[in-house]
Amino acid sequence: MLGILLRFREHEVAIVGDIKDMFLRVKILPTDQDALRFLWRENSNKPVKTYKMTSLIFGASCAPFVAQFIKNKNAKRYDSTKPDAVQAIHKQHYMDDYIDSQPSENTCIKLANDITYIHKQGGFEIRNWLSNSANVLNCLPEESLAPAAATVKLGTRHEGERALGIIWNPNEDSLGFVTTFKRIPQEIINGTKCPTKRDLLKVIMSLFDIYGFLSPFTINGKILLQETWKSNIDWDENITEDIRVKWIKWLKLLTTINNIRIPRCYRRVNESALRNTVLSDNRDDKQLDNNNQIRVCFLASKCRVSPVKRVTVPRLELQAAIMAARLANTLQSAHRIKTTDRYFWCDSTTVLHWIRNNTRYYKPYVAHRLGELDELTRVKEWRYVPTAMNVADMATRENFDDLNLEGEWFNGPSFLYAMESSWPTSSCIPNAVECDLEYVTNIIHENHLPECAATPDPTRFSSWIRLLRSTATMLKFIKKCQKTIIDDCTAMQLAEILLIRNSQVMSFNVDIQLLKKCKDLEKNSKLLTLTPFLDEQGVLRVGGRIDVTADVYDMKHPVILDGRSQVAKLIVTHYHVKAGHGHQEMVVNNLKQKYWLIRLRPTVKEVVRKCMMCRLRKVKPQMPKMGDLPAGRVAHFRRPFTHCGVDLFGPIDITVGRRKEKRYGVLFTCLTVRAIHLETVSSLSSDSLIMALRRMASRRGWPSHLYSDNGTNLKGADAELRKAVAELDEQKLQRAVSIQGTRWTFIPPASPHWGGAWERLIRSVKVALKVILKERAPREETLNTLLAEVEAIVNGRPLSHVSVDTPNHFLLGSPSTLPQTGRFDDSDLFCRRQWRIAQRLTDMFWRRWVNEVLPELIPRKKWAENKQASLQVGDLVFIVDPNAPRNVWPRGIIEEVFPGKDGRVRVVQVKTQLGSLKRSVARVAKIPLE
Repeated sequence: MLGILLRFREHEVAIVGDIKDMFLRVKILPTDQDALRFLWRENSNKPVKTYKMTSLIFGASCAPFVAQFIKNKNAKRYDSTKPDAVQAIHKQHYMDDYIDSQPSENTCIKLANDITYIHKQGGFEIRNWLSNSANVLNCLPEESLAPAAATVKLGTRHEGERALGIIWNPNEDSLGFVTTFKRIPQEIINGTKCPTKRDLLKVIMSLFDIYGFLSPFTINGKILLQETWKSNIDWDENITEDIRVKWIKWLKLLTTINNIRIPRCYRRVNESALRNTVLSDNRDDKQLDNNNQIRVCFLASKCRVSPVKRVTVPRLELQAAIMAARLANTLQSAHRIKTTDRYFWCDSTTVLHWIRNNTRYYKPYVAHRLGELDELTRVKEWRYVPTAMNVADMATRENFDDLNLEGEWFNGPSFLYAMESSWPTSSCIPNAVECDLEYVTNIIHENHLPECAATPDPTRFSSWIRLLRSTATMLKFIKKCQKTIIDDCTAMQLAEILLIRNSQVMSFNVDIQLLKKCKDLEKNSKLLTLTPFLDEQGVLRVGGRIDVTADVYDMKHPVILDGRSQVAKLIVTHYHVKAGHGHQEMVVNNLKQKYWLIRLRPTVKEVVRKCMMCRLRKVKPQMPKMGDLPAGRVAHFRRPFTHCGVDLFGPIDITVGRRKEKRYGVLFTCLTVRAIHLETVSSLSSDSLIMALRRMASRRGWPSHLYSDNGTNLKGADAELRKAVAELDEQKLQRAVSIQGTRWTFIPPASPHWGGAWERLIRSVKVALKVILKERAPREETLNTLLAEVEAIVNGRPLSHVSVDTPNHFLLGSPSTLPQTGRFDDSDLFCRRQWRIAQRLTDMFWRRWVNEVLPELIPRKKWAENKQASLQVGDLVFIVDPNAPRNVWPRGIIEEVFPGKDGRVRVVQVKTQLGSLKRSVARVAKIPLE
């Protein structure tokens, strides 16, 4: 759009037009019309009808592209016969609007007729022709002219027509602005109502200024909007009072915009030379030379608000220079007429130094922008202009009060009207392109302790060896500059002494100064009991009560360090790694051979606590607080095996004839009364498990809820059981059995503690089976008898420490299919109706269960702490495998968490290299990263 509007100002004769119903002129192929179907009915009583669009519609996102493609494809057919018209259709059409300027009336008339003919051959009708020349309008058909064409022919005044958002007055051939805010309340425009940040944005963005004529005005509105962002005002919150005062002042300038008139054409036919003059901060002028008469025209400007984050002034000036170069490149590529010379004016000597300097040792921000300036401009095109003469600076002033048409903003700076020899120059900027600048870097090390030498900062290192090598490399460079050569071993020794001495000065400067003056230490000194002294190298050592011996000098007189210093921590870390991340006392003993650390053990503990390797070796799963019991554990006054846990055990060898076969035991546990039921299966298949379940349900009643391990066979049984229940006849089901649909819940993989209710009874069954089983491989009939005896033994155990009730009391108290028919009391025990006596006995057992067993389930016997933080999505974890070494535990990232009823995360989904695994929190250990 900018290129079309720029070419609209090139020549004296301007012409505009538009295509009538452009989208509807493009027809759709019958095969593609189904893509634009829609349903329609006139009222709710009539049937819905299906319609298909046969033409392009405005609502389709592809419609603009398709219409442009068809328009250009139609014009391309006449590329050989009418090349100028085809080029105009391609370059000067913005959708259905045609905007162009030509150097003469005859050229304009011929071009308009050719464009009309080409469009007509494609089914398009171009109309609403309007021009600033009455002769052009007279040569066009009367029915194709715009209503404003009559005013041009008669020479009467007209308010103007819109040309791509710009107001163009063809009588005066000038461009202007009209401020119309149709969707904005008038009280906001009048300043009587305090606007919100949303209102500010609506008003500011409603000003369309593609040329940048109003940059000094619009920039102030953008600055006000930026101030609202800095003050953290919400969109629908009123602006502050200080911003409102500036806002009212800015609104007063709206009245002056309607009076602005700018000549549309900036070039005459007899003007030969044309120069492009760009001033940064940032705007663009055209200088035209007509028989040594200079005329300056405003072409375009570009202006931006500085970012909220603080940027230095030289960098802002450099950014303005980049904007100037980009704008000049855009203008030059968009115009059909080319300039002879280009001039870039900048009032920043720093930027001009950067541009003219060939030694480009700059930081990336400056270097990248200077590289772009080298691609878009040449060094000789850049000139200096004083700030007072730089009219582009008007667009960067915050307090701009008026837009004067006669001022320098629209007419250009005054020095451009003079000859080039009188243009401003600056003597402080070197003119030689080959100039080179010498860079001198002064490093000032601020230190209040004069004893400290310049060494690398220990806080930037995580390894004592790496710090030693860096310091040694620095010392070798210094010695080399001093014409002295030292080997690596000597450099490492000197580096260690230098680093230790600096650390001691930072920690014990007062004590060192007193020792140098041969004075006694202060009474509150930490080194008073150590009898410290300075050796010949200036290192502070422990004096003690042992005489100096050369071979054990370091052990008898260790170096004194403060454990809180970074050098001491790096040394402790080095010894800790050297000891293979071993025991703390080993590290303490090794350190004492050479160093005496103040706060030795606390420092070692701190290093071990922060050591990532040790933390990975010691990481353990953080068990969440024990959850509440499921409903099945406290479902009293319900028949046994209503809530049931299932598990398998074995294999058990049996004798069949002369061969041996395997049998597996299936344990069904009533979660409420802790009774068990044992069945045997010949294989771990889904069919065998389903048959065992049906045998148990035939004698104990069908359970309403099953819990089991996450075994493959149980998963299969669950799927087949659900499928079998879905295929049963409901009426036959009601007559035969009382199954209402069993819910089967699987515990997470590798989480046996979730099934502790039946896992503990598996152990009891195995203990009882070992006591009763005498033969190594009994016969199958013997095994069934033994399992029945084991079932009776386990069900005969007491339910609590003081209870005489056993699970058998509940199993033998009443039939599993009889519901509770009423309330019973002790008198029912003496009646002749035996069923009432049995029902009363069952009630008595349940009352004792509630009184004696239920209180035992209340306390949390382990995992009672609530300090553990829940695992979150994105945590890096180990998947704990108790049967595998720690170093082969797979790592993964938690991608989903499953909280329990209490909100604590108890199951997680972990993404590993082996795939996605679902595990309990008890089998997941979080890797500490902090």
